[in-house]
Amino acid sequence: MVITKKKKLFIVFSGELRFFEQNFLSIENNLNEFEKIYLFYPWTKEKSKIELFKKYHNNSNIEYILEQNWKETIGRIKYPDYAASIPSLFYMWDALTQSFLKIKNKLSDDDIIMRFRTDIIIHSTKLNLNLNDIKDNTLYIPDCYHWNGYNDQVFLSKVKTLSRFNDFFEFINFSIDNNDFICPEYNFYKFLSKKKINTIFFEFNYQILKNQKIINNKKLFVKEKKSYIPLKDKINIKFLKILYKFRNFKNFYIKKKNRNRTQNIFDE
Repeated sequence: MVITKKKKLFIVFSGELRFFEQNFLSIENNLNEFEKIYLFYPWTKEKSKIELFKKYHNNSNIEYILEQNWKETIGRIKYPDYAASIPSLFYMWDALTQSFLKIKNKLSDDDIIMRFRTDIIIHSTKLNLNLNDIKDNTLYIPDCYHWNGYNDQVFLSKVKTLSRFNDFFEFINFSIDNNDFICPEYNFYKFLSKKKINTIFFEFNYQILKNQKIINNKKLFVKEKKSYIPLKDKINIKFLKILYKFRNFKNFYIKKKNRNRTQNIFDE
């Protein structure tokens, strides 16, 4: 009898940790075709939470990172996306770029990493990707939840591709100085385009878990403000949305299924 060795998949959690048992169970139940190694790069302030994760993620590595202050940089933005959390854009990518530097020193160039979040619940029974075919200089992105650009919640790549993100914040600073529209998914798309990083979309069904009590409390303080999108960015965003609709022609035009509307699932 021949025993087939499972392909290793390094799942990366970085920055703020939001614990949901459903997240762990959905990974274990749906991505069981791989040997999963969890890489945790939480902020140092998350130390009290990490003990809970240790109880579940046995095959894991933990290394803390330092949170930086982005208040001054955020204050320079002329055209923010008010529908998104702009501070989250900076803290998310601060955590990711710090994590990528550590990963490159720890793993081999051809190892496969999956950028993931601790508040995701997976509905796909398979990843629908052959990890042996992952290409260099390429990000594999689920074809959903793109909003104004490309989905930045989940993506896969080889470790060697992570070095392309070393100057991510140089790009963001240039965009701010250029009075561009600052939006998480849109800036992700623009960065990948500028760096000539290839993108391949794949089918992967999941939702974001939200704590209903926290959502209800935040609603008490929400002030709606319409975002201003410069014409050059508005044209790009419109074009991206058209491409998405035609890639998903059957779901969007025939089944009338808009997956963005089903992104969130609420947990008590």
